[in-house]
Amino acid sequence: MHRTQVQFVALALVAALSVGGLAQQARTLVVGIESDALTLDPGNFRHRETETILRNMFDGLVTRTPDGRIVPELAESWERISPTEWVFYLRDGVTWHDGTPFTAADVVFTVERTVKEGRIAGLTSPRKGLLDPVTDAVALDRLTVKLITSVPFAALPSFLPHTLIVPQHYVEAVGDERFAANPIGTGPFRFVRWDRGQQVVMERYDAYYGGATDLPPVGPAPLDRVIFRVLPETSTRIAALRAGDIHIATRIPVDLIPEIEADPNLTVMSVRGTRSAFLEMNVNQPPFDDVRVRRAINYAIDVDTIVKFILNGLATPIPTIMSPDSPFYAPLTPYGYDPGKARALLAAAGYGAGFSVTIDTQPHFRDVALVIAEMLRDVGIDAKVQEWDWGLLQAELLAGRRMMHLGDWGNSTLEPNDIMIPKLVTGERGNFSGYSSRVLEALIDLAERGTVDPEVRRQAYQIAQQVIFDDAPMAFLWVAQESYGVSRRVVGWTPSPDSRINLHDVDLLP
Repeated sequence: MHRTQVQFVALALVAALSVGGLAQQARTLVVGIESDALTLDPGNFRHRETETILRNMFDGLVTRTPDGRIVPELAESWERISPTEWVFYLRDGVTWHDGTPFTAADVVFTVERTVKEGRIAGLTSPRKGLLDPVTDAVALDRLTVKLITSVPFAALPSFLPHTLIVPQHYVEAVGDERFAANPIGTGPFRFVRWDRGQQVVMERYDAYYGGATDLPPVGPAPLDRVIFRVLPETSTRIAALRAGDIHIATRIPVDLIPEIEADPNLTVMSVRGTRSAFLEMNVNQPPFDDVRVRRAINYAIDVDTIVKFILNGLATPIPTIMSPDSPFYAPLTPYGYDPGKARALLAAAGYGAGFSVTIDTQPHFRDVALVIAEMLRDVGIDAKVQEWDWGLLQAELLAGRRMMHLGDWGNSTLEPNDIMIPKLVTGERGNFSGYSSRVLEALIDLAERGTVDPEVRRQAYQIAQQVIFDDAPMAFLWVAQESYGVSRRVVGWTPSPDSRINLHDVDLLP
């Protein structure tokens, strides 16, 4: 080999080693998440983990701070110019990940794709319900857009953080199917790779406009790369966290918190979530078609004891289904634990000798379900527990074939209609009890479609919660805290009540 060839090879080796070194120095944060994304199309899912992932590649007109405030993101400001018209003034200088400028046309395209029938590969967006009163969007100029609603929709800003804006030019060029697998957004990280069932990989978008000014620091993300790694098993997520293979682990069970806290390299971060837990009863079949039986179930369950000893105090009892963090929360006195009153109500309803029932639930509720079954046996009800795969159980519940279900439901907007409608309105997608009340539905309709007066809305929802309390289609339990295992190398991250994991401002210590 000639001397020049030797020098060339040597330089190439040095360069390769340098590149390798830089790659090793790249700051890559890995989140261990329990479920893969269903799609990478922000308009085509209703799945919390999918939104958690997408939120790092896409932004919305507005976003929500960790303490629940709605603040501008892609919009700089907005105003309601009539009860059914809202104008949003957009941020200038924002680009999509391919460098194309973001404009009002993208917002119009996104809204129409969400609320109009058949706009995603011939199908209607499953997120339509989040913006149901919105009928249209109109671009007034390059950076101004008007949203039009069919009725007064005072809660619109609370729902908009869940509508991520998509690029009109790109979706129209590549089609819905390819967009769902190879997306581009305006967010702090851009898509690199999706290994289905394993991980979603993103890298920093250096031309990022900086994000919401109300959530400093503003600017490109400090991290070079972010990976959401799918680890369904809790034990696997914790093992990976302790090994340093991941830096944030989601959904840490209460009984495993001490194990993580004992590791000097780790900590546990908890936040009161937005998921209300309850024991739903099939109100259309005996014995739960009798309100006295449903109230008896509420008196039979010692919620405070379960929170203290099973959940280690990491939950807040609730009198109905609303979180105490909602501005519409009614501070009613909970039923409380009174087994004597439970037995008396059962006897009055003709069930003094008790009855048999199965509590259907998912594996992560197993311990709580077993305790509740024991409490029901104390008042004469022969209760047992059956664990299900959610895909099978959901179909059974919607068909009205089950009697009692222990579960929870997210209410990330903290707006009452976001949980009352799916859980308690006739025929809705999460109404597993089969409950139906003209009074409740009239109150929801008044608050959502009849007025924009905040005091009228507040009073309507206060009465609605009293109706729910009195009818007791479920035993009301708690809002639990959500806990994450976190490496002490992670800085700048705070868990959010709505479970989103926004990594724009996060960094890793060496």
